Amino acid sequence: MKKVTSPARRAACAGVVLAFVAIVVGCKKGEGSACKGKASLCLDNTAALTCVGEKFVRAPCAGPLGCTKFQDHANCDASVAEEGDFCLASDDDYACSPDKKRALACTKGVMAKVMDCRGKGGCAVLGRSLSCDQTVANVGEVCKSPGARACGPDGKQMVTCQDGKFVLYRQCRGKGGCAFADELVTCDQTQAQEGDACSVQGQVVCALDGQTELVCQGSAFLRSRTCKKGCSVKSGGGKRIECD
Repeated sequence: MKKVTSPARRAACAGVVLAFVAIVVGCKKGEGSACKGKASLCLDNTAALTCVGEKFVRAPCAGPLGCTKFQDHANCDASVAEEGDFCLASDDDYACSPDKKRALACTKGVMAKVMDCRGKGGCAVLGRSLSCDQTVANVGEVCKSPGARACGPDGKQMVTCQDGKFVLYRQCRGKGGCAFADELVTCDQTQAQEGDACSVQGQVVCALDGQTELVCQGSAFLRSRTCKKGCSVKSGGGKRIECD
């Protein structure tokens, strides 16, 4: 015998189904949802939810591996981040900015810049190690290796790491400017302005006006003589100064 369900019965069943759907949707975890312990889960492939103070907080996972589920928790690749992003890690956990020009560290729950990485190698995170190319740097920027030298962005200055900051070391006014090759920084000082810092006593160079010869005395280039036919830098067999 065919079973007949009344309209009222069908409506009642539909109500039960809808109520069940509502319960399932209502249980979906989101930012601000209640949680316990060290619970974590992927919100999507670019972000995770992690339990902080018994509430889920959103954590960006902008690294190439994104957010992936592992057993009962989320693996979040936070090797790429923006300044100000939330983080929940120790201060030695690093990330790079999306343009790879800044190194960041998790500090008091947010990602903060620790160094600029202006060299060609930029910023890279390898496991828990940070690589930051500082062969190019501005005066005043943070550095970690005392005595390390770099070129200014305009290629006309050499800077050195002193007391945690890059300071001006030499002006590189010659045509070769400041260059970095084979892990060595070179500075072309065949041209200079009077008063520029120097270190090779007796070094002779041409002033930028092309009419004056300068010589390194003490720690600065000082006026030596006027060149009636001009001061020039000759190449070939090494650079030499001619003042006629």
